[in-house]
Amino acid sequence: MDDEMNGQYPEEVIERLKGYADRTGKKIGEAANEFNAWLKEEFSVDDALNEDKYLLIEWSEMFVIETRNLGGSQSSGRQTTTYVGMLVGIEDSTRDNRTNARETAINMFKNNSSRAIEEKLIGVVTAKEGVWHVNGKATQEKVDGSNLPWFAFEHGDMILCLLNTNAASASVGKPMAPTSVSRTLYFLGSEENNNDIALWRVNLSNKSMEAQYNFHEPCKIQAIPPNQAGRDTLYTNRNFHETVEYTDSFLPENMRSELQPQRLLVNDQMHDAVVDLAELSEAHADKKVKLPSGITLNPTIITKGYVSRLNKEPMNSEYDATGRSFRMSITSLSLQSRNGRDSPHSEVTVWIPGGMFDEQHPFDFQDADGEWKPYAQRTQVIIFGRLKMRPYKDDTLPSITALGIYVPPRTARPAATGGSTNLSQFGGDE
Repeated sequence: MDDEMNGQYPEEVIERLKGYADRTGKKIGEAANEFNAWLKEEFSVDDALNEDKYLLIEWSEMFVIETRNLGGSQSSGRQTTTYVGMLVGIEDSTRDNRTNARETAINMFKNNSSRAIEEKLIGVVTAKEGVWHVNGKATQEKVDGSNLPWFAFEHGDMILCLLNTNAASASVGKPMAPTSVSRTLYFLGSEENNNDIALWRVNLSNKSMEAQYNFHEPCKIQAIPPNQAGRDTLYTNRNFHETVEYTDSFLPENMRSELQPQRLLVNDQMHDAVVDLAELSEAHADKKVKLPSGITLNPTIITKGYVSRLNKEPMNSEYDATGRSFRMSITSLSLQSRNGRDSPHSEVTVWIPGGMFDEQHPFDFQDADGEWKPYAQRTQVIIFGRLKMRPYKDDTLPSITALGIYVPPRTARPAATGGSTNLSQFGGDE
């Protein structure tokens, strides 16, 4: 393979592929095969060697940068497992998974730069003889005008980089991208031919973060299982969104009715994500996760209720990525029976992020013809979201930040169109 590459690929392409192979611990032939697969997927190139030399060089640089920004080891060819179930929600914004590592390394560098360098947390990046160096050692990255190399970031008047600290990685001690942006999709289901249904966090990257998904429809997804028992995060290849198959064929016909979202979502005999609306406070105490740092993670749950207040007018929010959010309140017979109909504990506030309003249909239901139509007060809704406790006078009340909302069409109350949606029509803002 090396002889073939030397004979036909431009030297610049070979150099980049060798660097990629060294960084990921792969053979040069494997790197070339991944490059060819990437070309076919991204640019419909069937025979790279028949393409223009300039394009090959440009494409090879794009390939290396893209795979580096995905963390160094991710490609479209990682082995996946088929999971079956349905997508139930998505975080309204992305997150940088490398924030804590970056801040820890920078703080150590501020306090003791020699220690940060010796322990290989931070690299000092410099340019010498047209090549970028890290802690005095040359890399394969050539200086390109005022552009920083892919791994570098500015800190004061210095240029630094993070170093891989994972001892199990083939690239331990080598530079890595300063950010690792992802978005979390939520999936209720199990491995195919496995009845252990659970709520999974699906880690998305690249184009899959912005793709459109059909929520609350039976589907198959291709994901990489967690490498430790008890973990609830599934990892994905960058083409995850292209591999989602919306189908219920994985179940026999006589069982497919159990996959209807109004049944599956709230079936506590099949999974433990569902919580009665009257028991949210207890569920928060039971399901919240306290990290060693002292930070408490609010749990994600599924619950059912009836809309008691509905406000489609946006409210300014400094905490929302879009700068605005929406809200509704829901109640249930069990909640009113427990707390009294006129008690502030008789309904639960559901916050709807601006991103969810833009991308989904939180105030609509889908009728039998597939048309989205607005629903009215007293409609049954099934909420998937993050459960929180908020202070109220001398007490605390549960609230939910919605990540997904399903409205069963047969029990939906169609809203009259053209009227006011302000809270004042229901008796005020409180």
